[in-house]
Amino acid sequence: MDAPALDLGSILTLHRDPKGYIGFVRKADPANPPLDKHGKPKSFETLFSIRADELETLFPAFADWLAKDSYLTINAYYRPAPYRSPATGWPDVWRKEKYLATLNACYADIDCGRPESTEPGAALDWRQAQYEAHILADTGVIPQPSIMARSGRGVYLIWILRDEKDPTKPPRAWPEKIPLYKQCNRELVTRIRTHALPADKAAIDAARVLRTPGSVHSKSGRRVEYLVQLDQAGRGFVYTLAEIVDFLKLPGTDTAGELPPSTRALANPPTYRRVKKPGTAPLRSMGRFKLNAFRAQDLLTIGTYRGGFKKRGEQYADGSTSPGRRFILTLFACFLRGTDMPPDETTAALYKIAASMLPPYPSDGPADDPPIETLVQQEYAGKTRKWSNEKLCALLGITADLARELELHTIRPDVVAREADQARPLRADRVAARRDFARQYLERYGRTSARKLANVYKAAGFIGANAQTANDDLNALGFVMSRPRPGRPRKAWKMGK
Repeated sequence: MDAPALDLGSILTLHRDPKGYIGFVRKADPANPPLDKHGKPKSFETLFSIRADELETLFPAFADWLAKDSYLTINAYYRPAPYRSPATGWPDVWRKEKYLATLNACYADIDCGRPESTEPGAALDWRQAQYEAHILADTGVIPQPSIMARSGRGVYLIWILRDEKDPTKPPRAWPEKIPLYKQCNRELVTRIRTHALPADKAAIDAARVLRTPGSVHSKSGRRVEYLVQLDQAGRGFVYTLAEIVDFLKLPGTDTAGELPPSTRALANPPTYRRVKKPGTAPLRSMGRFKLNAFRAQDLLTIGTYRGGFKKRGEQYADGSTSPGRRFILTLFACFLRGTDMPPDETTAALYKIAASMLPPYPSDGPADDPPIETLVQQEYAGKTRKWSNEKLCALLGITADLARELELHTIRPDVVAREADQARPLRADRVAARRDFARQYLERYGRTSARKLANVYKAAGFIGANAQTANDDLNALGFVMSRPRPGRPRKAWKMGK
C-alpha cells in the first residue's frame, strides 16, 4: 500500500469550523467485521472524532488508519461520542443528524466507473462523468460545484455552504434546517440523474461520509482527489443554503425564524447524566417543557419547508392552505409560554418569525394585524391553551407523508407516532438483544464493571441502560463478580455455570 499522503488542505476546506468535530470511519475487514447491537456484521468500522483545529497537529498519530478505504463526515458534529472506538481507543463518531453542529456542504455522489452495471451512465469513467457534470453546471442545470472529487471510480460534486451573516463560517445545523438541506440534495440528485448520470438516490442525508482526500481506493488502486473549482476572478464557489434553494427553485427558505436559546436547549438531544438513585427518572416534569419546545421547533421546520408562512387562505406549494400569519404567531407564543419563557423574550422571538412571513407581519391595518405585543399579552392573560396533535395537523395541513419527510417530533398524525413506537423492539426482544450483545462484548474484551458495561450499552444505543441494568444482565449471564477493592468497582471476570 502507498505511504499515507492525506490532503489536509481539502479536509479543512470542507470543515471550516475550528470547533466542529470531524468523524472518520473506514471499510470493515470482511474477515473480522465489527458487530452491531443485534450481532450482525457492520460494513464500516468507526475510527475516531477530532476537532478541526486539532487535525493538523495530531495528523501523524492517525495517518496510517486513514491511508486506505477511509471516509470522513461531510458535516461537523458538536462533540465526539461519549465512548471510545474499539479500533483506535480514540473518542468515537456520533453519526446521527441530531448531533450535528454545522452544515458544511451539499453534495452528490455519481456512481460511475462500473461497466458491469446497466444503469445509464454507470459505464462512464470518472473523466467522462466529470465532463458531463461540467456541462450541467455551465448550462445552468446545477450550480457550479465548489469541489469536484475523484472518489476512486466515481465522482463527488460538492457545494460549499456559508452562513448568511458570517461568510467565513458554515451555517448551523439546526434541526428545522436539515429537511431543507436534504431537499436540496434530493433535487440536485434528481437533476443529475435526469441527464443520464448515475447519482446515488440514497445519498442525501446530513450524516453521510465521503472518501478521505488523499486516501487510496483499494479496488481501483487510485488516490482520492478533491479538485477545488474557481471562477474567472480566481474565487471559489460558495453558497448560502438560501441561494441553493433559489437556484433549484424550491419552495423552502433558510430564514423562517429562530428558536430562542432557552427553547433550543430544551429541544436539544438529551445528554447522559448520573442520578443518585439508578433506575429512577428525576425531573420527569420537564416533559411538558420539552413537548412545547419540540412543537415550536416543528413549527419552524414547517415554515422552513414551505418557504415562510402566508396570509390566511393562501395556498402553499404542497397544496395546503395557510391558517394565517396571526394564528401562527399566536401558536408560536403559546408554545414558548409552555416552555416557561417570559413574555418579553417571547415578544422578541415573535418579531423574528414575523419578519420572515409572506408578506412580513404586520402588513395590514391594526384591525387585521394587531401588534405583536398585543398577541403576546392576550396569550399570557388566561390559562395556557392545550392543543392535540390531531388538531394541529388539521390546522397546519400536516399529512402522514409530510410528517415522515420532515421528521417532525410532535406535530404529526397518530399513525406516524404509532409507527415510531412500533419501530422500537418489544421489551423481551430488547433484553435478549442487549444480553446477547453483552455476552459478545465480554467474550471479546474480558473483564468489565457494571458501570462500564452500562456506558457501552448507551454508546450502542440501548434504551434505559444503567448500572443496575448492566449488573442484572451480568448476573443473568452467569458472570461471577470479583471482590470489591478500595476505590475499585466490582468487575465481571469469568463465566459461571
